Amino acid sequence: MVSTLRSVLIALLLFAAVGGSVHAASEKPGSVYNKVKFLDWLVHSSPVSVRIEKSDDEEAKQQLKRAREMWEQASEHSEKEEFELAEVHISEGLKLMTKVSRKFKDQDRVKQARIDLYKQVKGHVEMFVVVFDRIADEKGGDHIRKMLDREKIDSLMATAEEQYADGDLAMANHLMRQAADMVDHALSNARHEEVLLRELSFESLEEEYAYEVQRNESYVMIIDMLQKKKTAKSQASASFVQKMIDANAKMRQQADAAAEKGDFEEGIALLEKSTDKLSRALRVSGASF
Repeated sequence: MVSTLRSVLIALLLFAAVGGSVHAASEKPGSVYNKVKFLDWLVHSSPVSVRIEKSDDEEAKQQLKRAREMWEQASEHSEKEEFELAEVHISEGLKLMTKVSRKFKDQDRVKQARIDLYKQVKGHVEMFVVVFDRIADEKGGDHIRKMLDREKIDSLMATAEEQYADGDLAMANHLMRQAADMVDHALSNARHEEVLLRELSFESLEEEYAYEVQRNESYVMIIDMLQKKKTAKSQASASFVQKMIDANAKMRQQADAAAEKGDFEEGIALLEKSTDKLSRALRVSGASF
């Protein structure tokens, strides 16, 4: 009885072992087939393959061509049931496509950063032009209006918009920063002439404080964009910029605290002083402000 039971158990174990091997073997062709099919889609029909074909990136096109060769070889080995060789070529094809896909993703990130920077700088220019015009209107003097060459700045902005529409984001940003540099200098000259922003016709000190907060935040956002692009010219300049940012954060807190107590004059004075420091930080960061 014991001997019979032992024989049955041995037979079951052998059956399970043989059955398991057969099952694994039957899964192998299907697994390789699915991988070959996926690589086929990846190198011929996927969005990244279509984008590569439409691009001017010759290196990416060569990588795509090589990946397609890997697919062809994987298909041939799969048909011959040379599954291990097929797996090798599938793996190489996937590596090539992963690499080129990552490259295009990096390009997308750079493009988006340039778009964001352009919009920030453009907003900065438009806001500061409005501020300058308000100063000129308040003072009513042509000598102030002459501090800003409106024809030149309008031309720069129009050309920047054309470059932006054509997709030349680097040139668009370069031109828009030139426009920002012009309006910033014009405002600085107006302030040097003792034409202070606080002399504008705000309906209340609270309104003026809100304006100064917006102006300060505009500088902070642009500096942040430039830092992400690592445009600082040296470690020393990067340290100076960071020092100005940290100092601005502290002064913003002091200004907000003063405003909460109703002392908007103190808050405005702190913000003006802090924003002037940010203006220097922008020049150091390479923004030509």
